[in-house]
Amino acid sequence: MERVEERDEVVAALDAQYKTMVDEQPGNALFLRNYAQSLHEVKGDTSRAEEYYSRAMLTDPSDGEIMSQYAKLVWEVHHDPERCLGYFQKSVQAAPHDSHVLAAYASFLWEQDDDDCRDQGTGGAAAPERAARTGQAMELASAAV
Repeated sequence: MERVEERDEVVAALDAQYKTMVDEQPGNALFLRNYAQSLHEVKGDTSRAEEYYSRAMLTDPSDGEIMSQYAKLVWEVHHDPERCLGYFQKSVQAAPHDSHVLAAYASFLWEQDDDDCRDQGTGGAAAPERAARTGQAMELASAAV
């Protein structure tokens, strides 16, 4: 019980620090992105994380890492493949040599492929599309290394 209380205190202090940083520099995309990541991964507050990722993207629309993290969050929360694909493609255009961005996109494509296989079996009309995505995912993964 004591450890839980300690963790909660640390999380509250971290949250307060991020709020102060964002309030002092509301146009700092790095602060916005890091706060969004903390909201998502530490506090589990996906709604507010979306808000801060959106603000970060508006502040720096050329930051591929922000778009990539946002796309992962959108996939986790909304499971919207078209929307995620758009953000992942923009993230790769913005940061074509960023291994984290490339790996996240490849992971998304593989997960899409896995979802298709579960939904439709291993063959069928979607097989060529799956094969193309798998090939693209492999290319991205090897570029990320």
